[in-house]
Amino acid sequence: MTYEIKQADDSQLSIVHRVMREAFEEYQDRLFPQSGALREEVEDIRKKITDRGGAIIVWQHEEPIGSAQYYFQGDYMYIGRVSVVRSARGRGIGTAIMQNLEQVAMKRNVFETRIGARKSLPNNISYYQNIGFEILEEHEYPEKTDGWFVMKKCLKSNQ
Repeated sequence: MTYEIKQADDSQLSIVHRVMREAFEEYQDRLFPQSGALREEVEDIRKKITDRGGAIIVWQHEEPIGSAQYYFQGDYMYIGRVSVVRSARGRGIGTAIMQNLEQVAMKRNVFETRIGARKSLPNNISYYQNIGFEILEEHEYPEKTDGWFVMKKCLKSNQ
């Protein structure tokens, strides 16, 4: 499968949103509290990334099949809402997204990335650990029905 990863411009944030909602739809009735991705609107994405980050879209021909958002915070880059539509999963697109964003960070001389992963989604936690992330912090929702880990990965400088 051939695909291309491109930075999204402001006019494409609705595409980032659509891909994210499609990818997170499977969690609609599985997570409590509900994933913020299912409540987030285009304007929320815009506010989150404007002047401090961006978003990427994975294109297969003319069709968007993946997306992610990121922003810089202090000495790290936070990666969020990594999304691959169901029909494109299992083909390395998630890993390509993460590698692309690591390159974005390193070009800005930022050598740490962080991501949040729900405790109730152990496959996601294992995936991130397998690509080099380690648990940094553990949090719990006020409802005490679930929690999340903040995970970090130290990137290697070419220097």
